[in-house]
Parts: sequence; C-alpha cells; structure tokens
Amino acid sequence: MTPDKTDISLLNDSDMEAALAKKPVLILPIGAVESHGDHIPAGTDNILAGRMAEELARVVAGSTPMLRLPVLPFGQVWSLGDAPGSFGISNATVTRTIVEIAQSAKAKGLSIVVVINGHLGNANAIRDAQRIMREQGVTIANFFYPGASKVVDEVRERPEAHPAYMHADEIETSYMLHLAPEAVDMDKAIENYPTFPADFGTIAYRWTDFSKSPILGDARAATAEKGGKILTAVLANMANQVAALYKRQFE
Repeated sequence: MTPDKTDISLLNDSDMEAALAKKPVLILPIGAVESHGDHIPAGTDNILAGRMAEELARVVAGSTPMLRLPVLPFGQVWSLGDAPGSFGISNATVTRTIVEIAQSAKAKGLSIVVVINGHLGNANAIRDAQRIMREQGVTIANFFYPGASKVVDEVRERPEAHPAYMHADEIETSYMLHLAPEAVDMDKAIENYPTFPADFGTIAYRWTDFSKSPILGDARAATAEKGGKILTAVLANMANQVAALYKRQFE
C-alpha cells in the first residue's frame, strides 16, 4: 500500500524535507469533544474535521502541494459545557494553540495554514489566531463547510431549529452518514425543536438552559445521499481555495 504523502503522521524526516521544499499548504483539522445526542458520538466534530481533511487530499490528488496535521481534538464548547459528553478548553487556549502551530509552520518556511473546522464554537478563537498571525506574515484560512449553504437549502426536508445554529440535526447527521456511517445509530435519532429564549441573541445562554437535548432540528431526516451531495460541493470549494492560497505565496 502506497503511504499517504500528505499525512504528516506517516512521514519520516526525508519525506518531510521533500514535502517542505514544495512550500505546501498546511492543513489543520480541528474539532471538539461535545455532546451530540444518542445517535452520533461526542467526537463527531473531530471525526468530520479529520475525514474532510482526508477527502480534501483525495480531491486535490497532488495538484496542490499540501500536508495534513493530526486533528486538534479539543475546542471551545461553552454552550454545551454542562452536557454529559462535553469536555472543552477556552477560546484563549484554542487561539494560542493555533498560533503556536502556525509559528512552527513559519519556522519551516510555510506561510499558509488552512484550518478545517468541524465545530462552529471555535470560530471566534480561529479569527483571533488569524489576526495575530497576519501580523507575523502567515495566512490562516478558516474552512467551516464553505459552499454548503446553497446545497443545504436544496436538500433540507425539515425546518431549522434556529437560523444561526444547527447541531446533530438532519444536516450534520447526513455528513456523518456519508463520511462515518459506522459511528451513526439512526435508531436513536430524534427531532428536537426547543423554544429559544426571546433574548437569546443578546444574552449568553447554555443550551442546556432551554433544551434537554443537544440536537437542534430533526436528525431522523438525515441520509448519506444528502451528506454526499453537500460535501461534494464543499470539497470542490475547498480545493479551489487551497489552490488559490498556494499560488498566492508566490505572487
């Protein structure tokens, strides 16, 4: 079996020297350990981030030099911090970890880091890291399912629980059915449409304050076909952006 030359975990020093000489885009998958109900596991965001990175390497297939780091498995999970499967770290810790990884990349001559983020709660921390490293000459891109929204609207059969949030629902469960079907138990999938507080957009609430389940939406409507259709568009978008980012460093 030919080793995956994009997976840093599998490369020896000679492999790394050859890879670094091409000034590859560095891929950092990041997720979280967070409750997702009974039908998908607490490590869902890690599984999705890691497998999206693997799929990106397959789609790119050597056309753009890239290297993949292991999944950074912890994120900021304050909103579901009280739920049984949630184990989180602070925004500051997420930011500092990404910054130090990016600084390590810079020391090896790399200037482009792509974060494949499987957990929306990491968004603010990633943005802070982007700003810090911009001042140090490293571009950090944040990929959170780019290009998904149009296809999501096409395949969605059940309504959103909230216009700004989806979690363990029809869509995220469809991603899992496509990328990691072995980790899904659809017999335990449920629907959950909690009543959000009227001031939800202006006051900080834990989701456990108003919902007994971390599911926001109807997981029962998920299918692997929906996940595949959405993620095909996402991966094409990612591949195009990675190619553009790679070329940018030579302009």
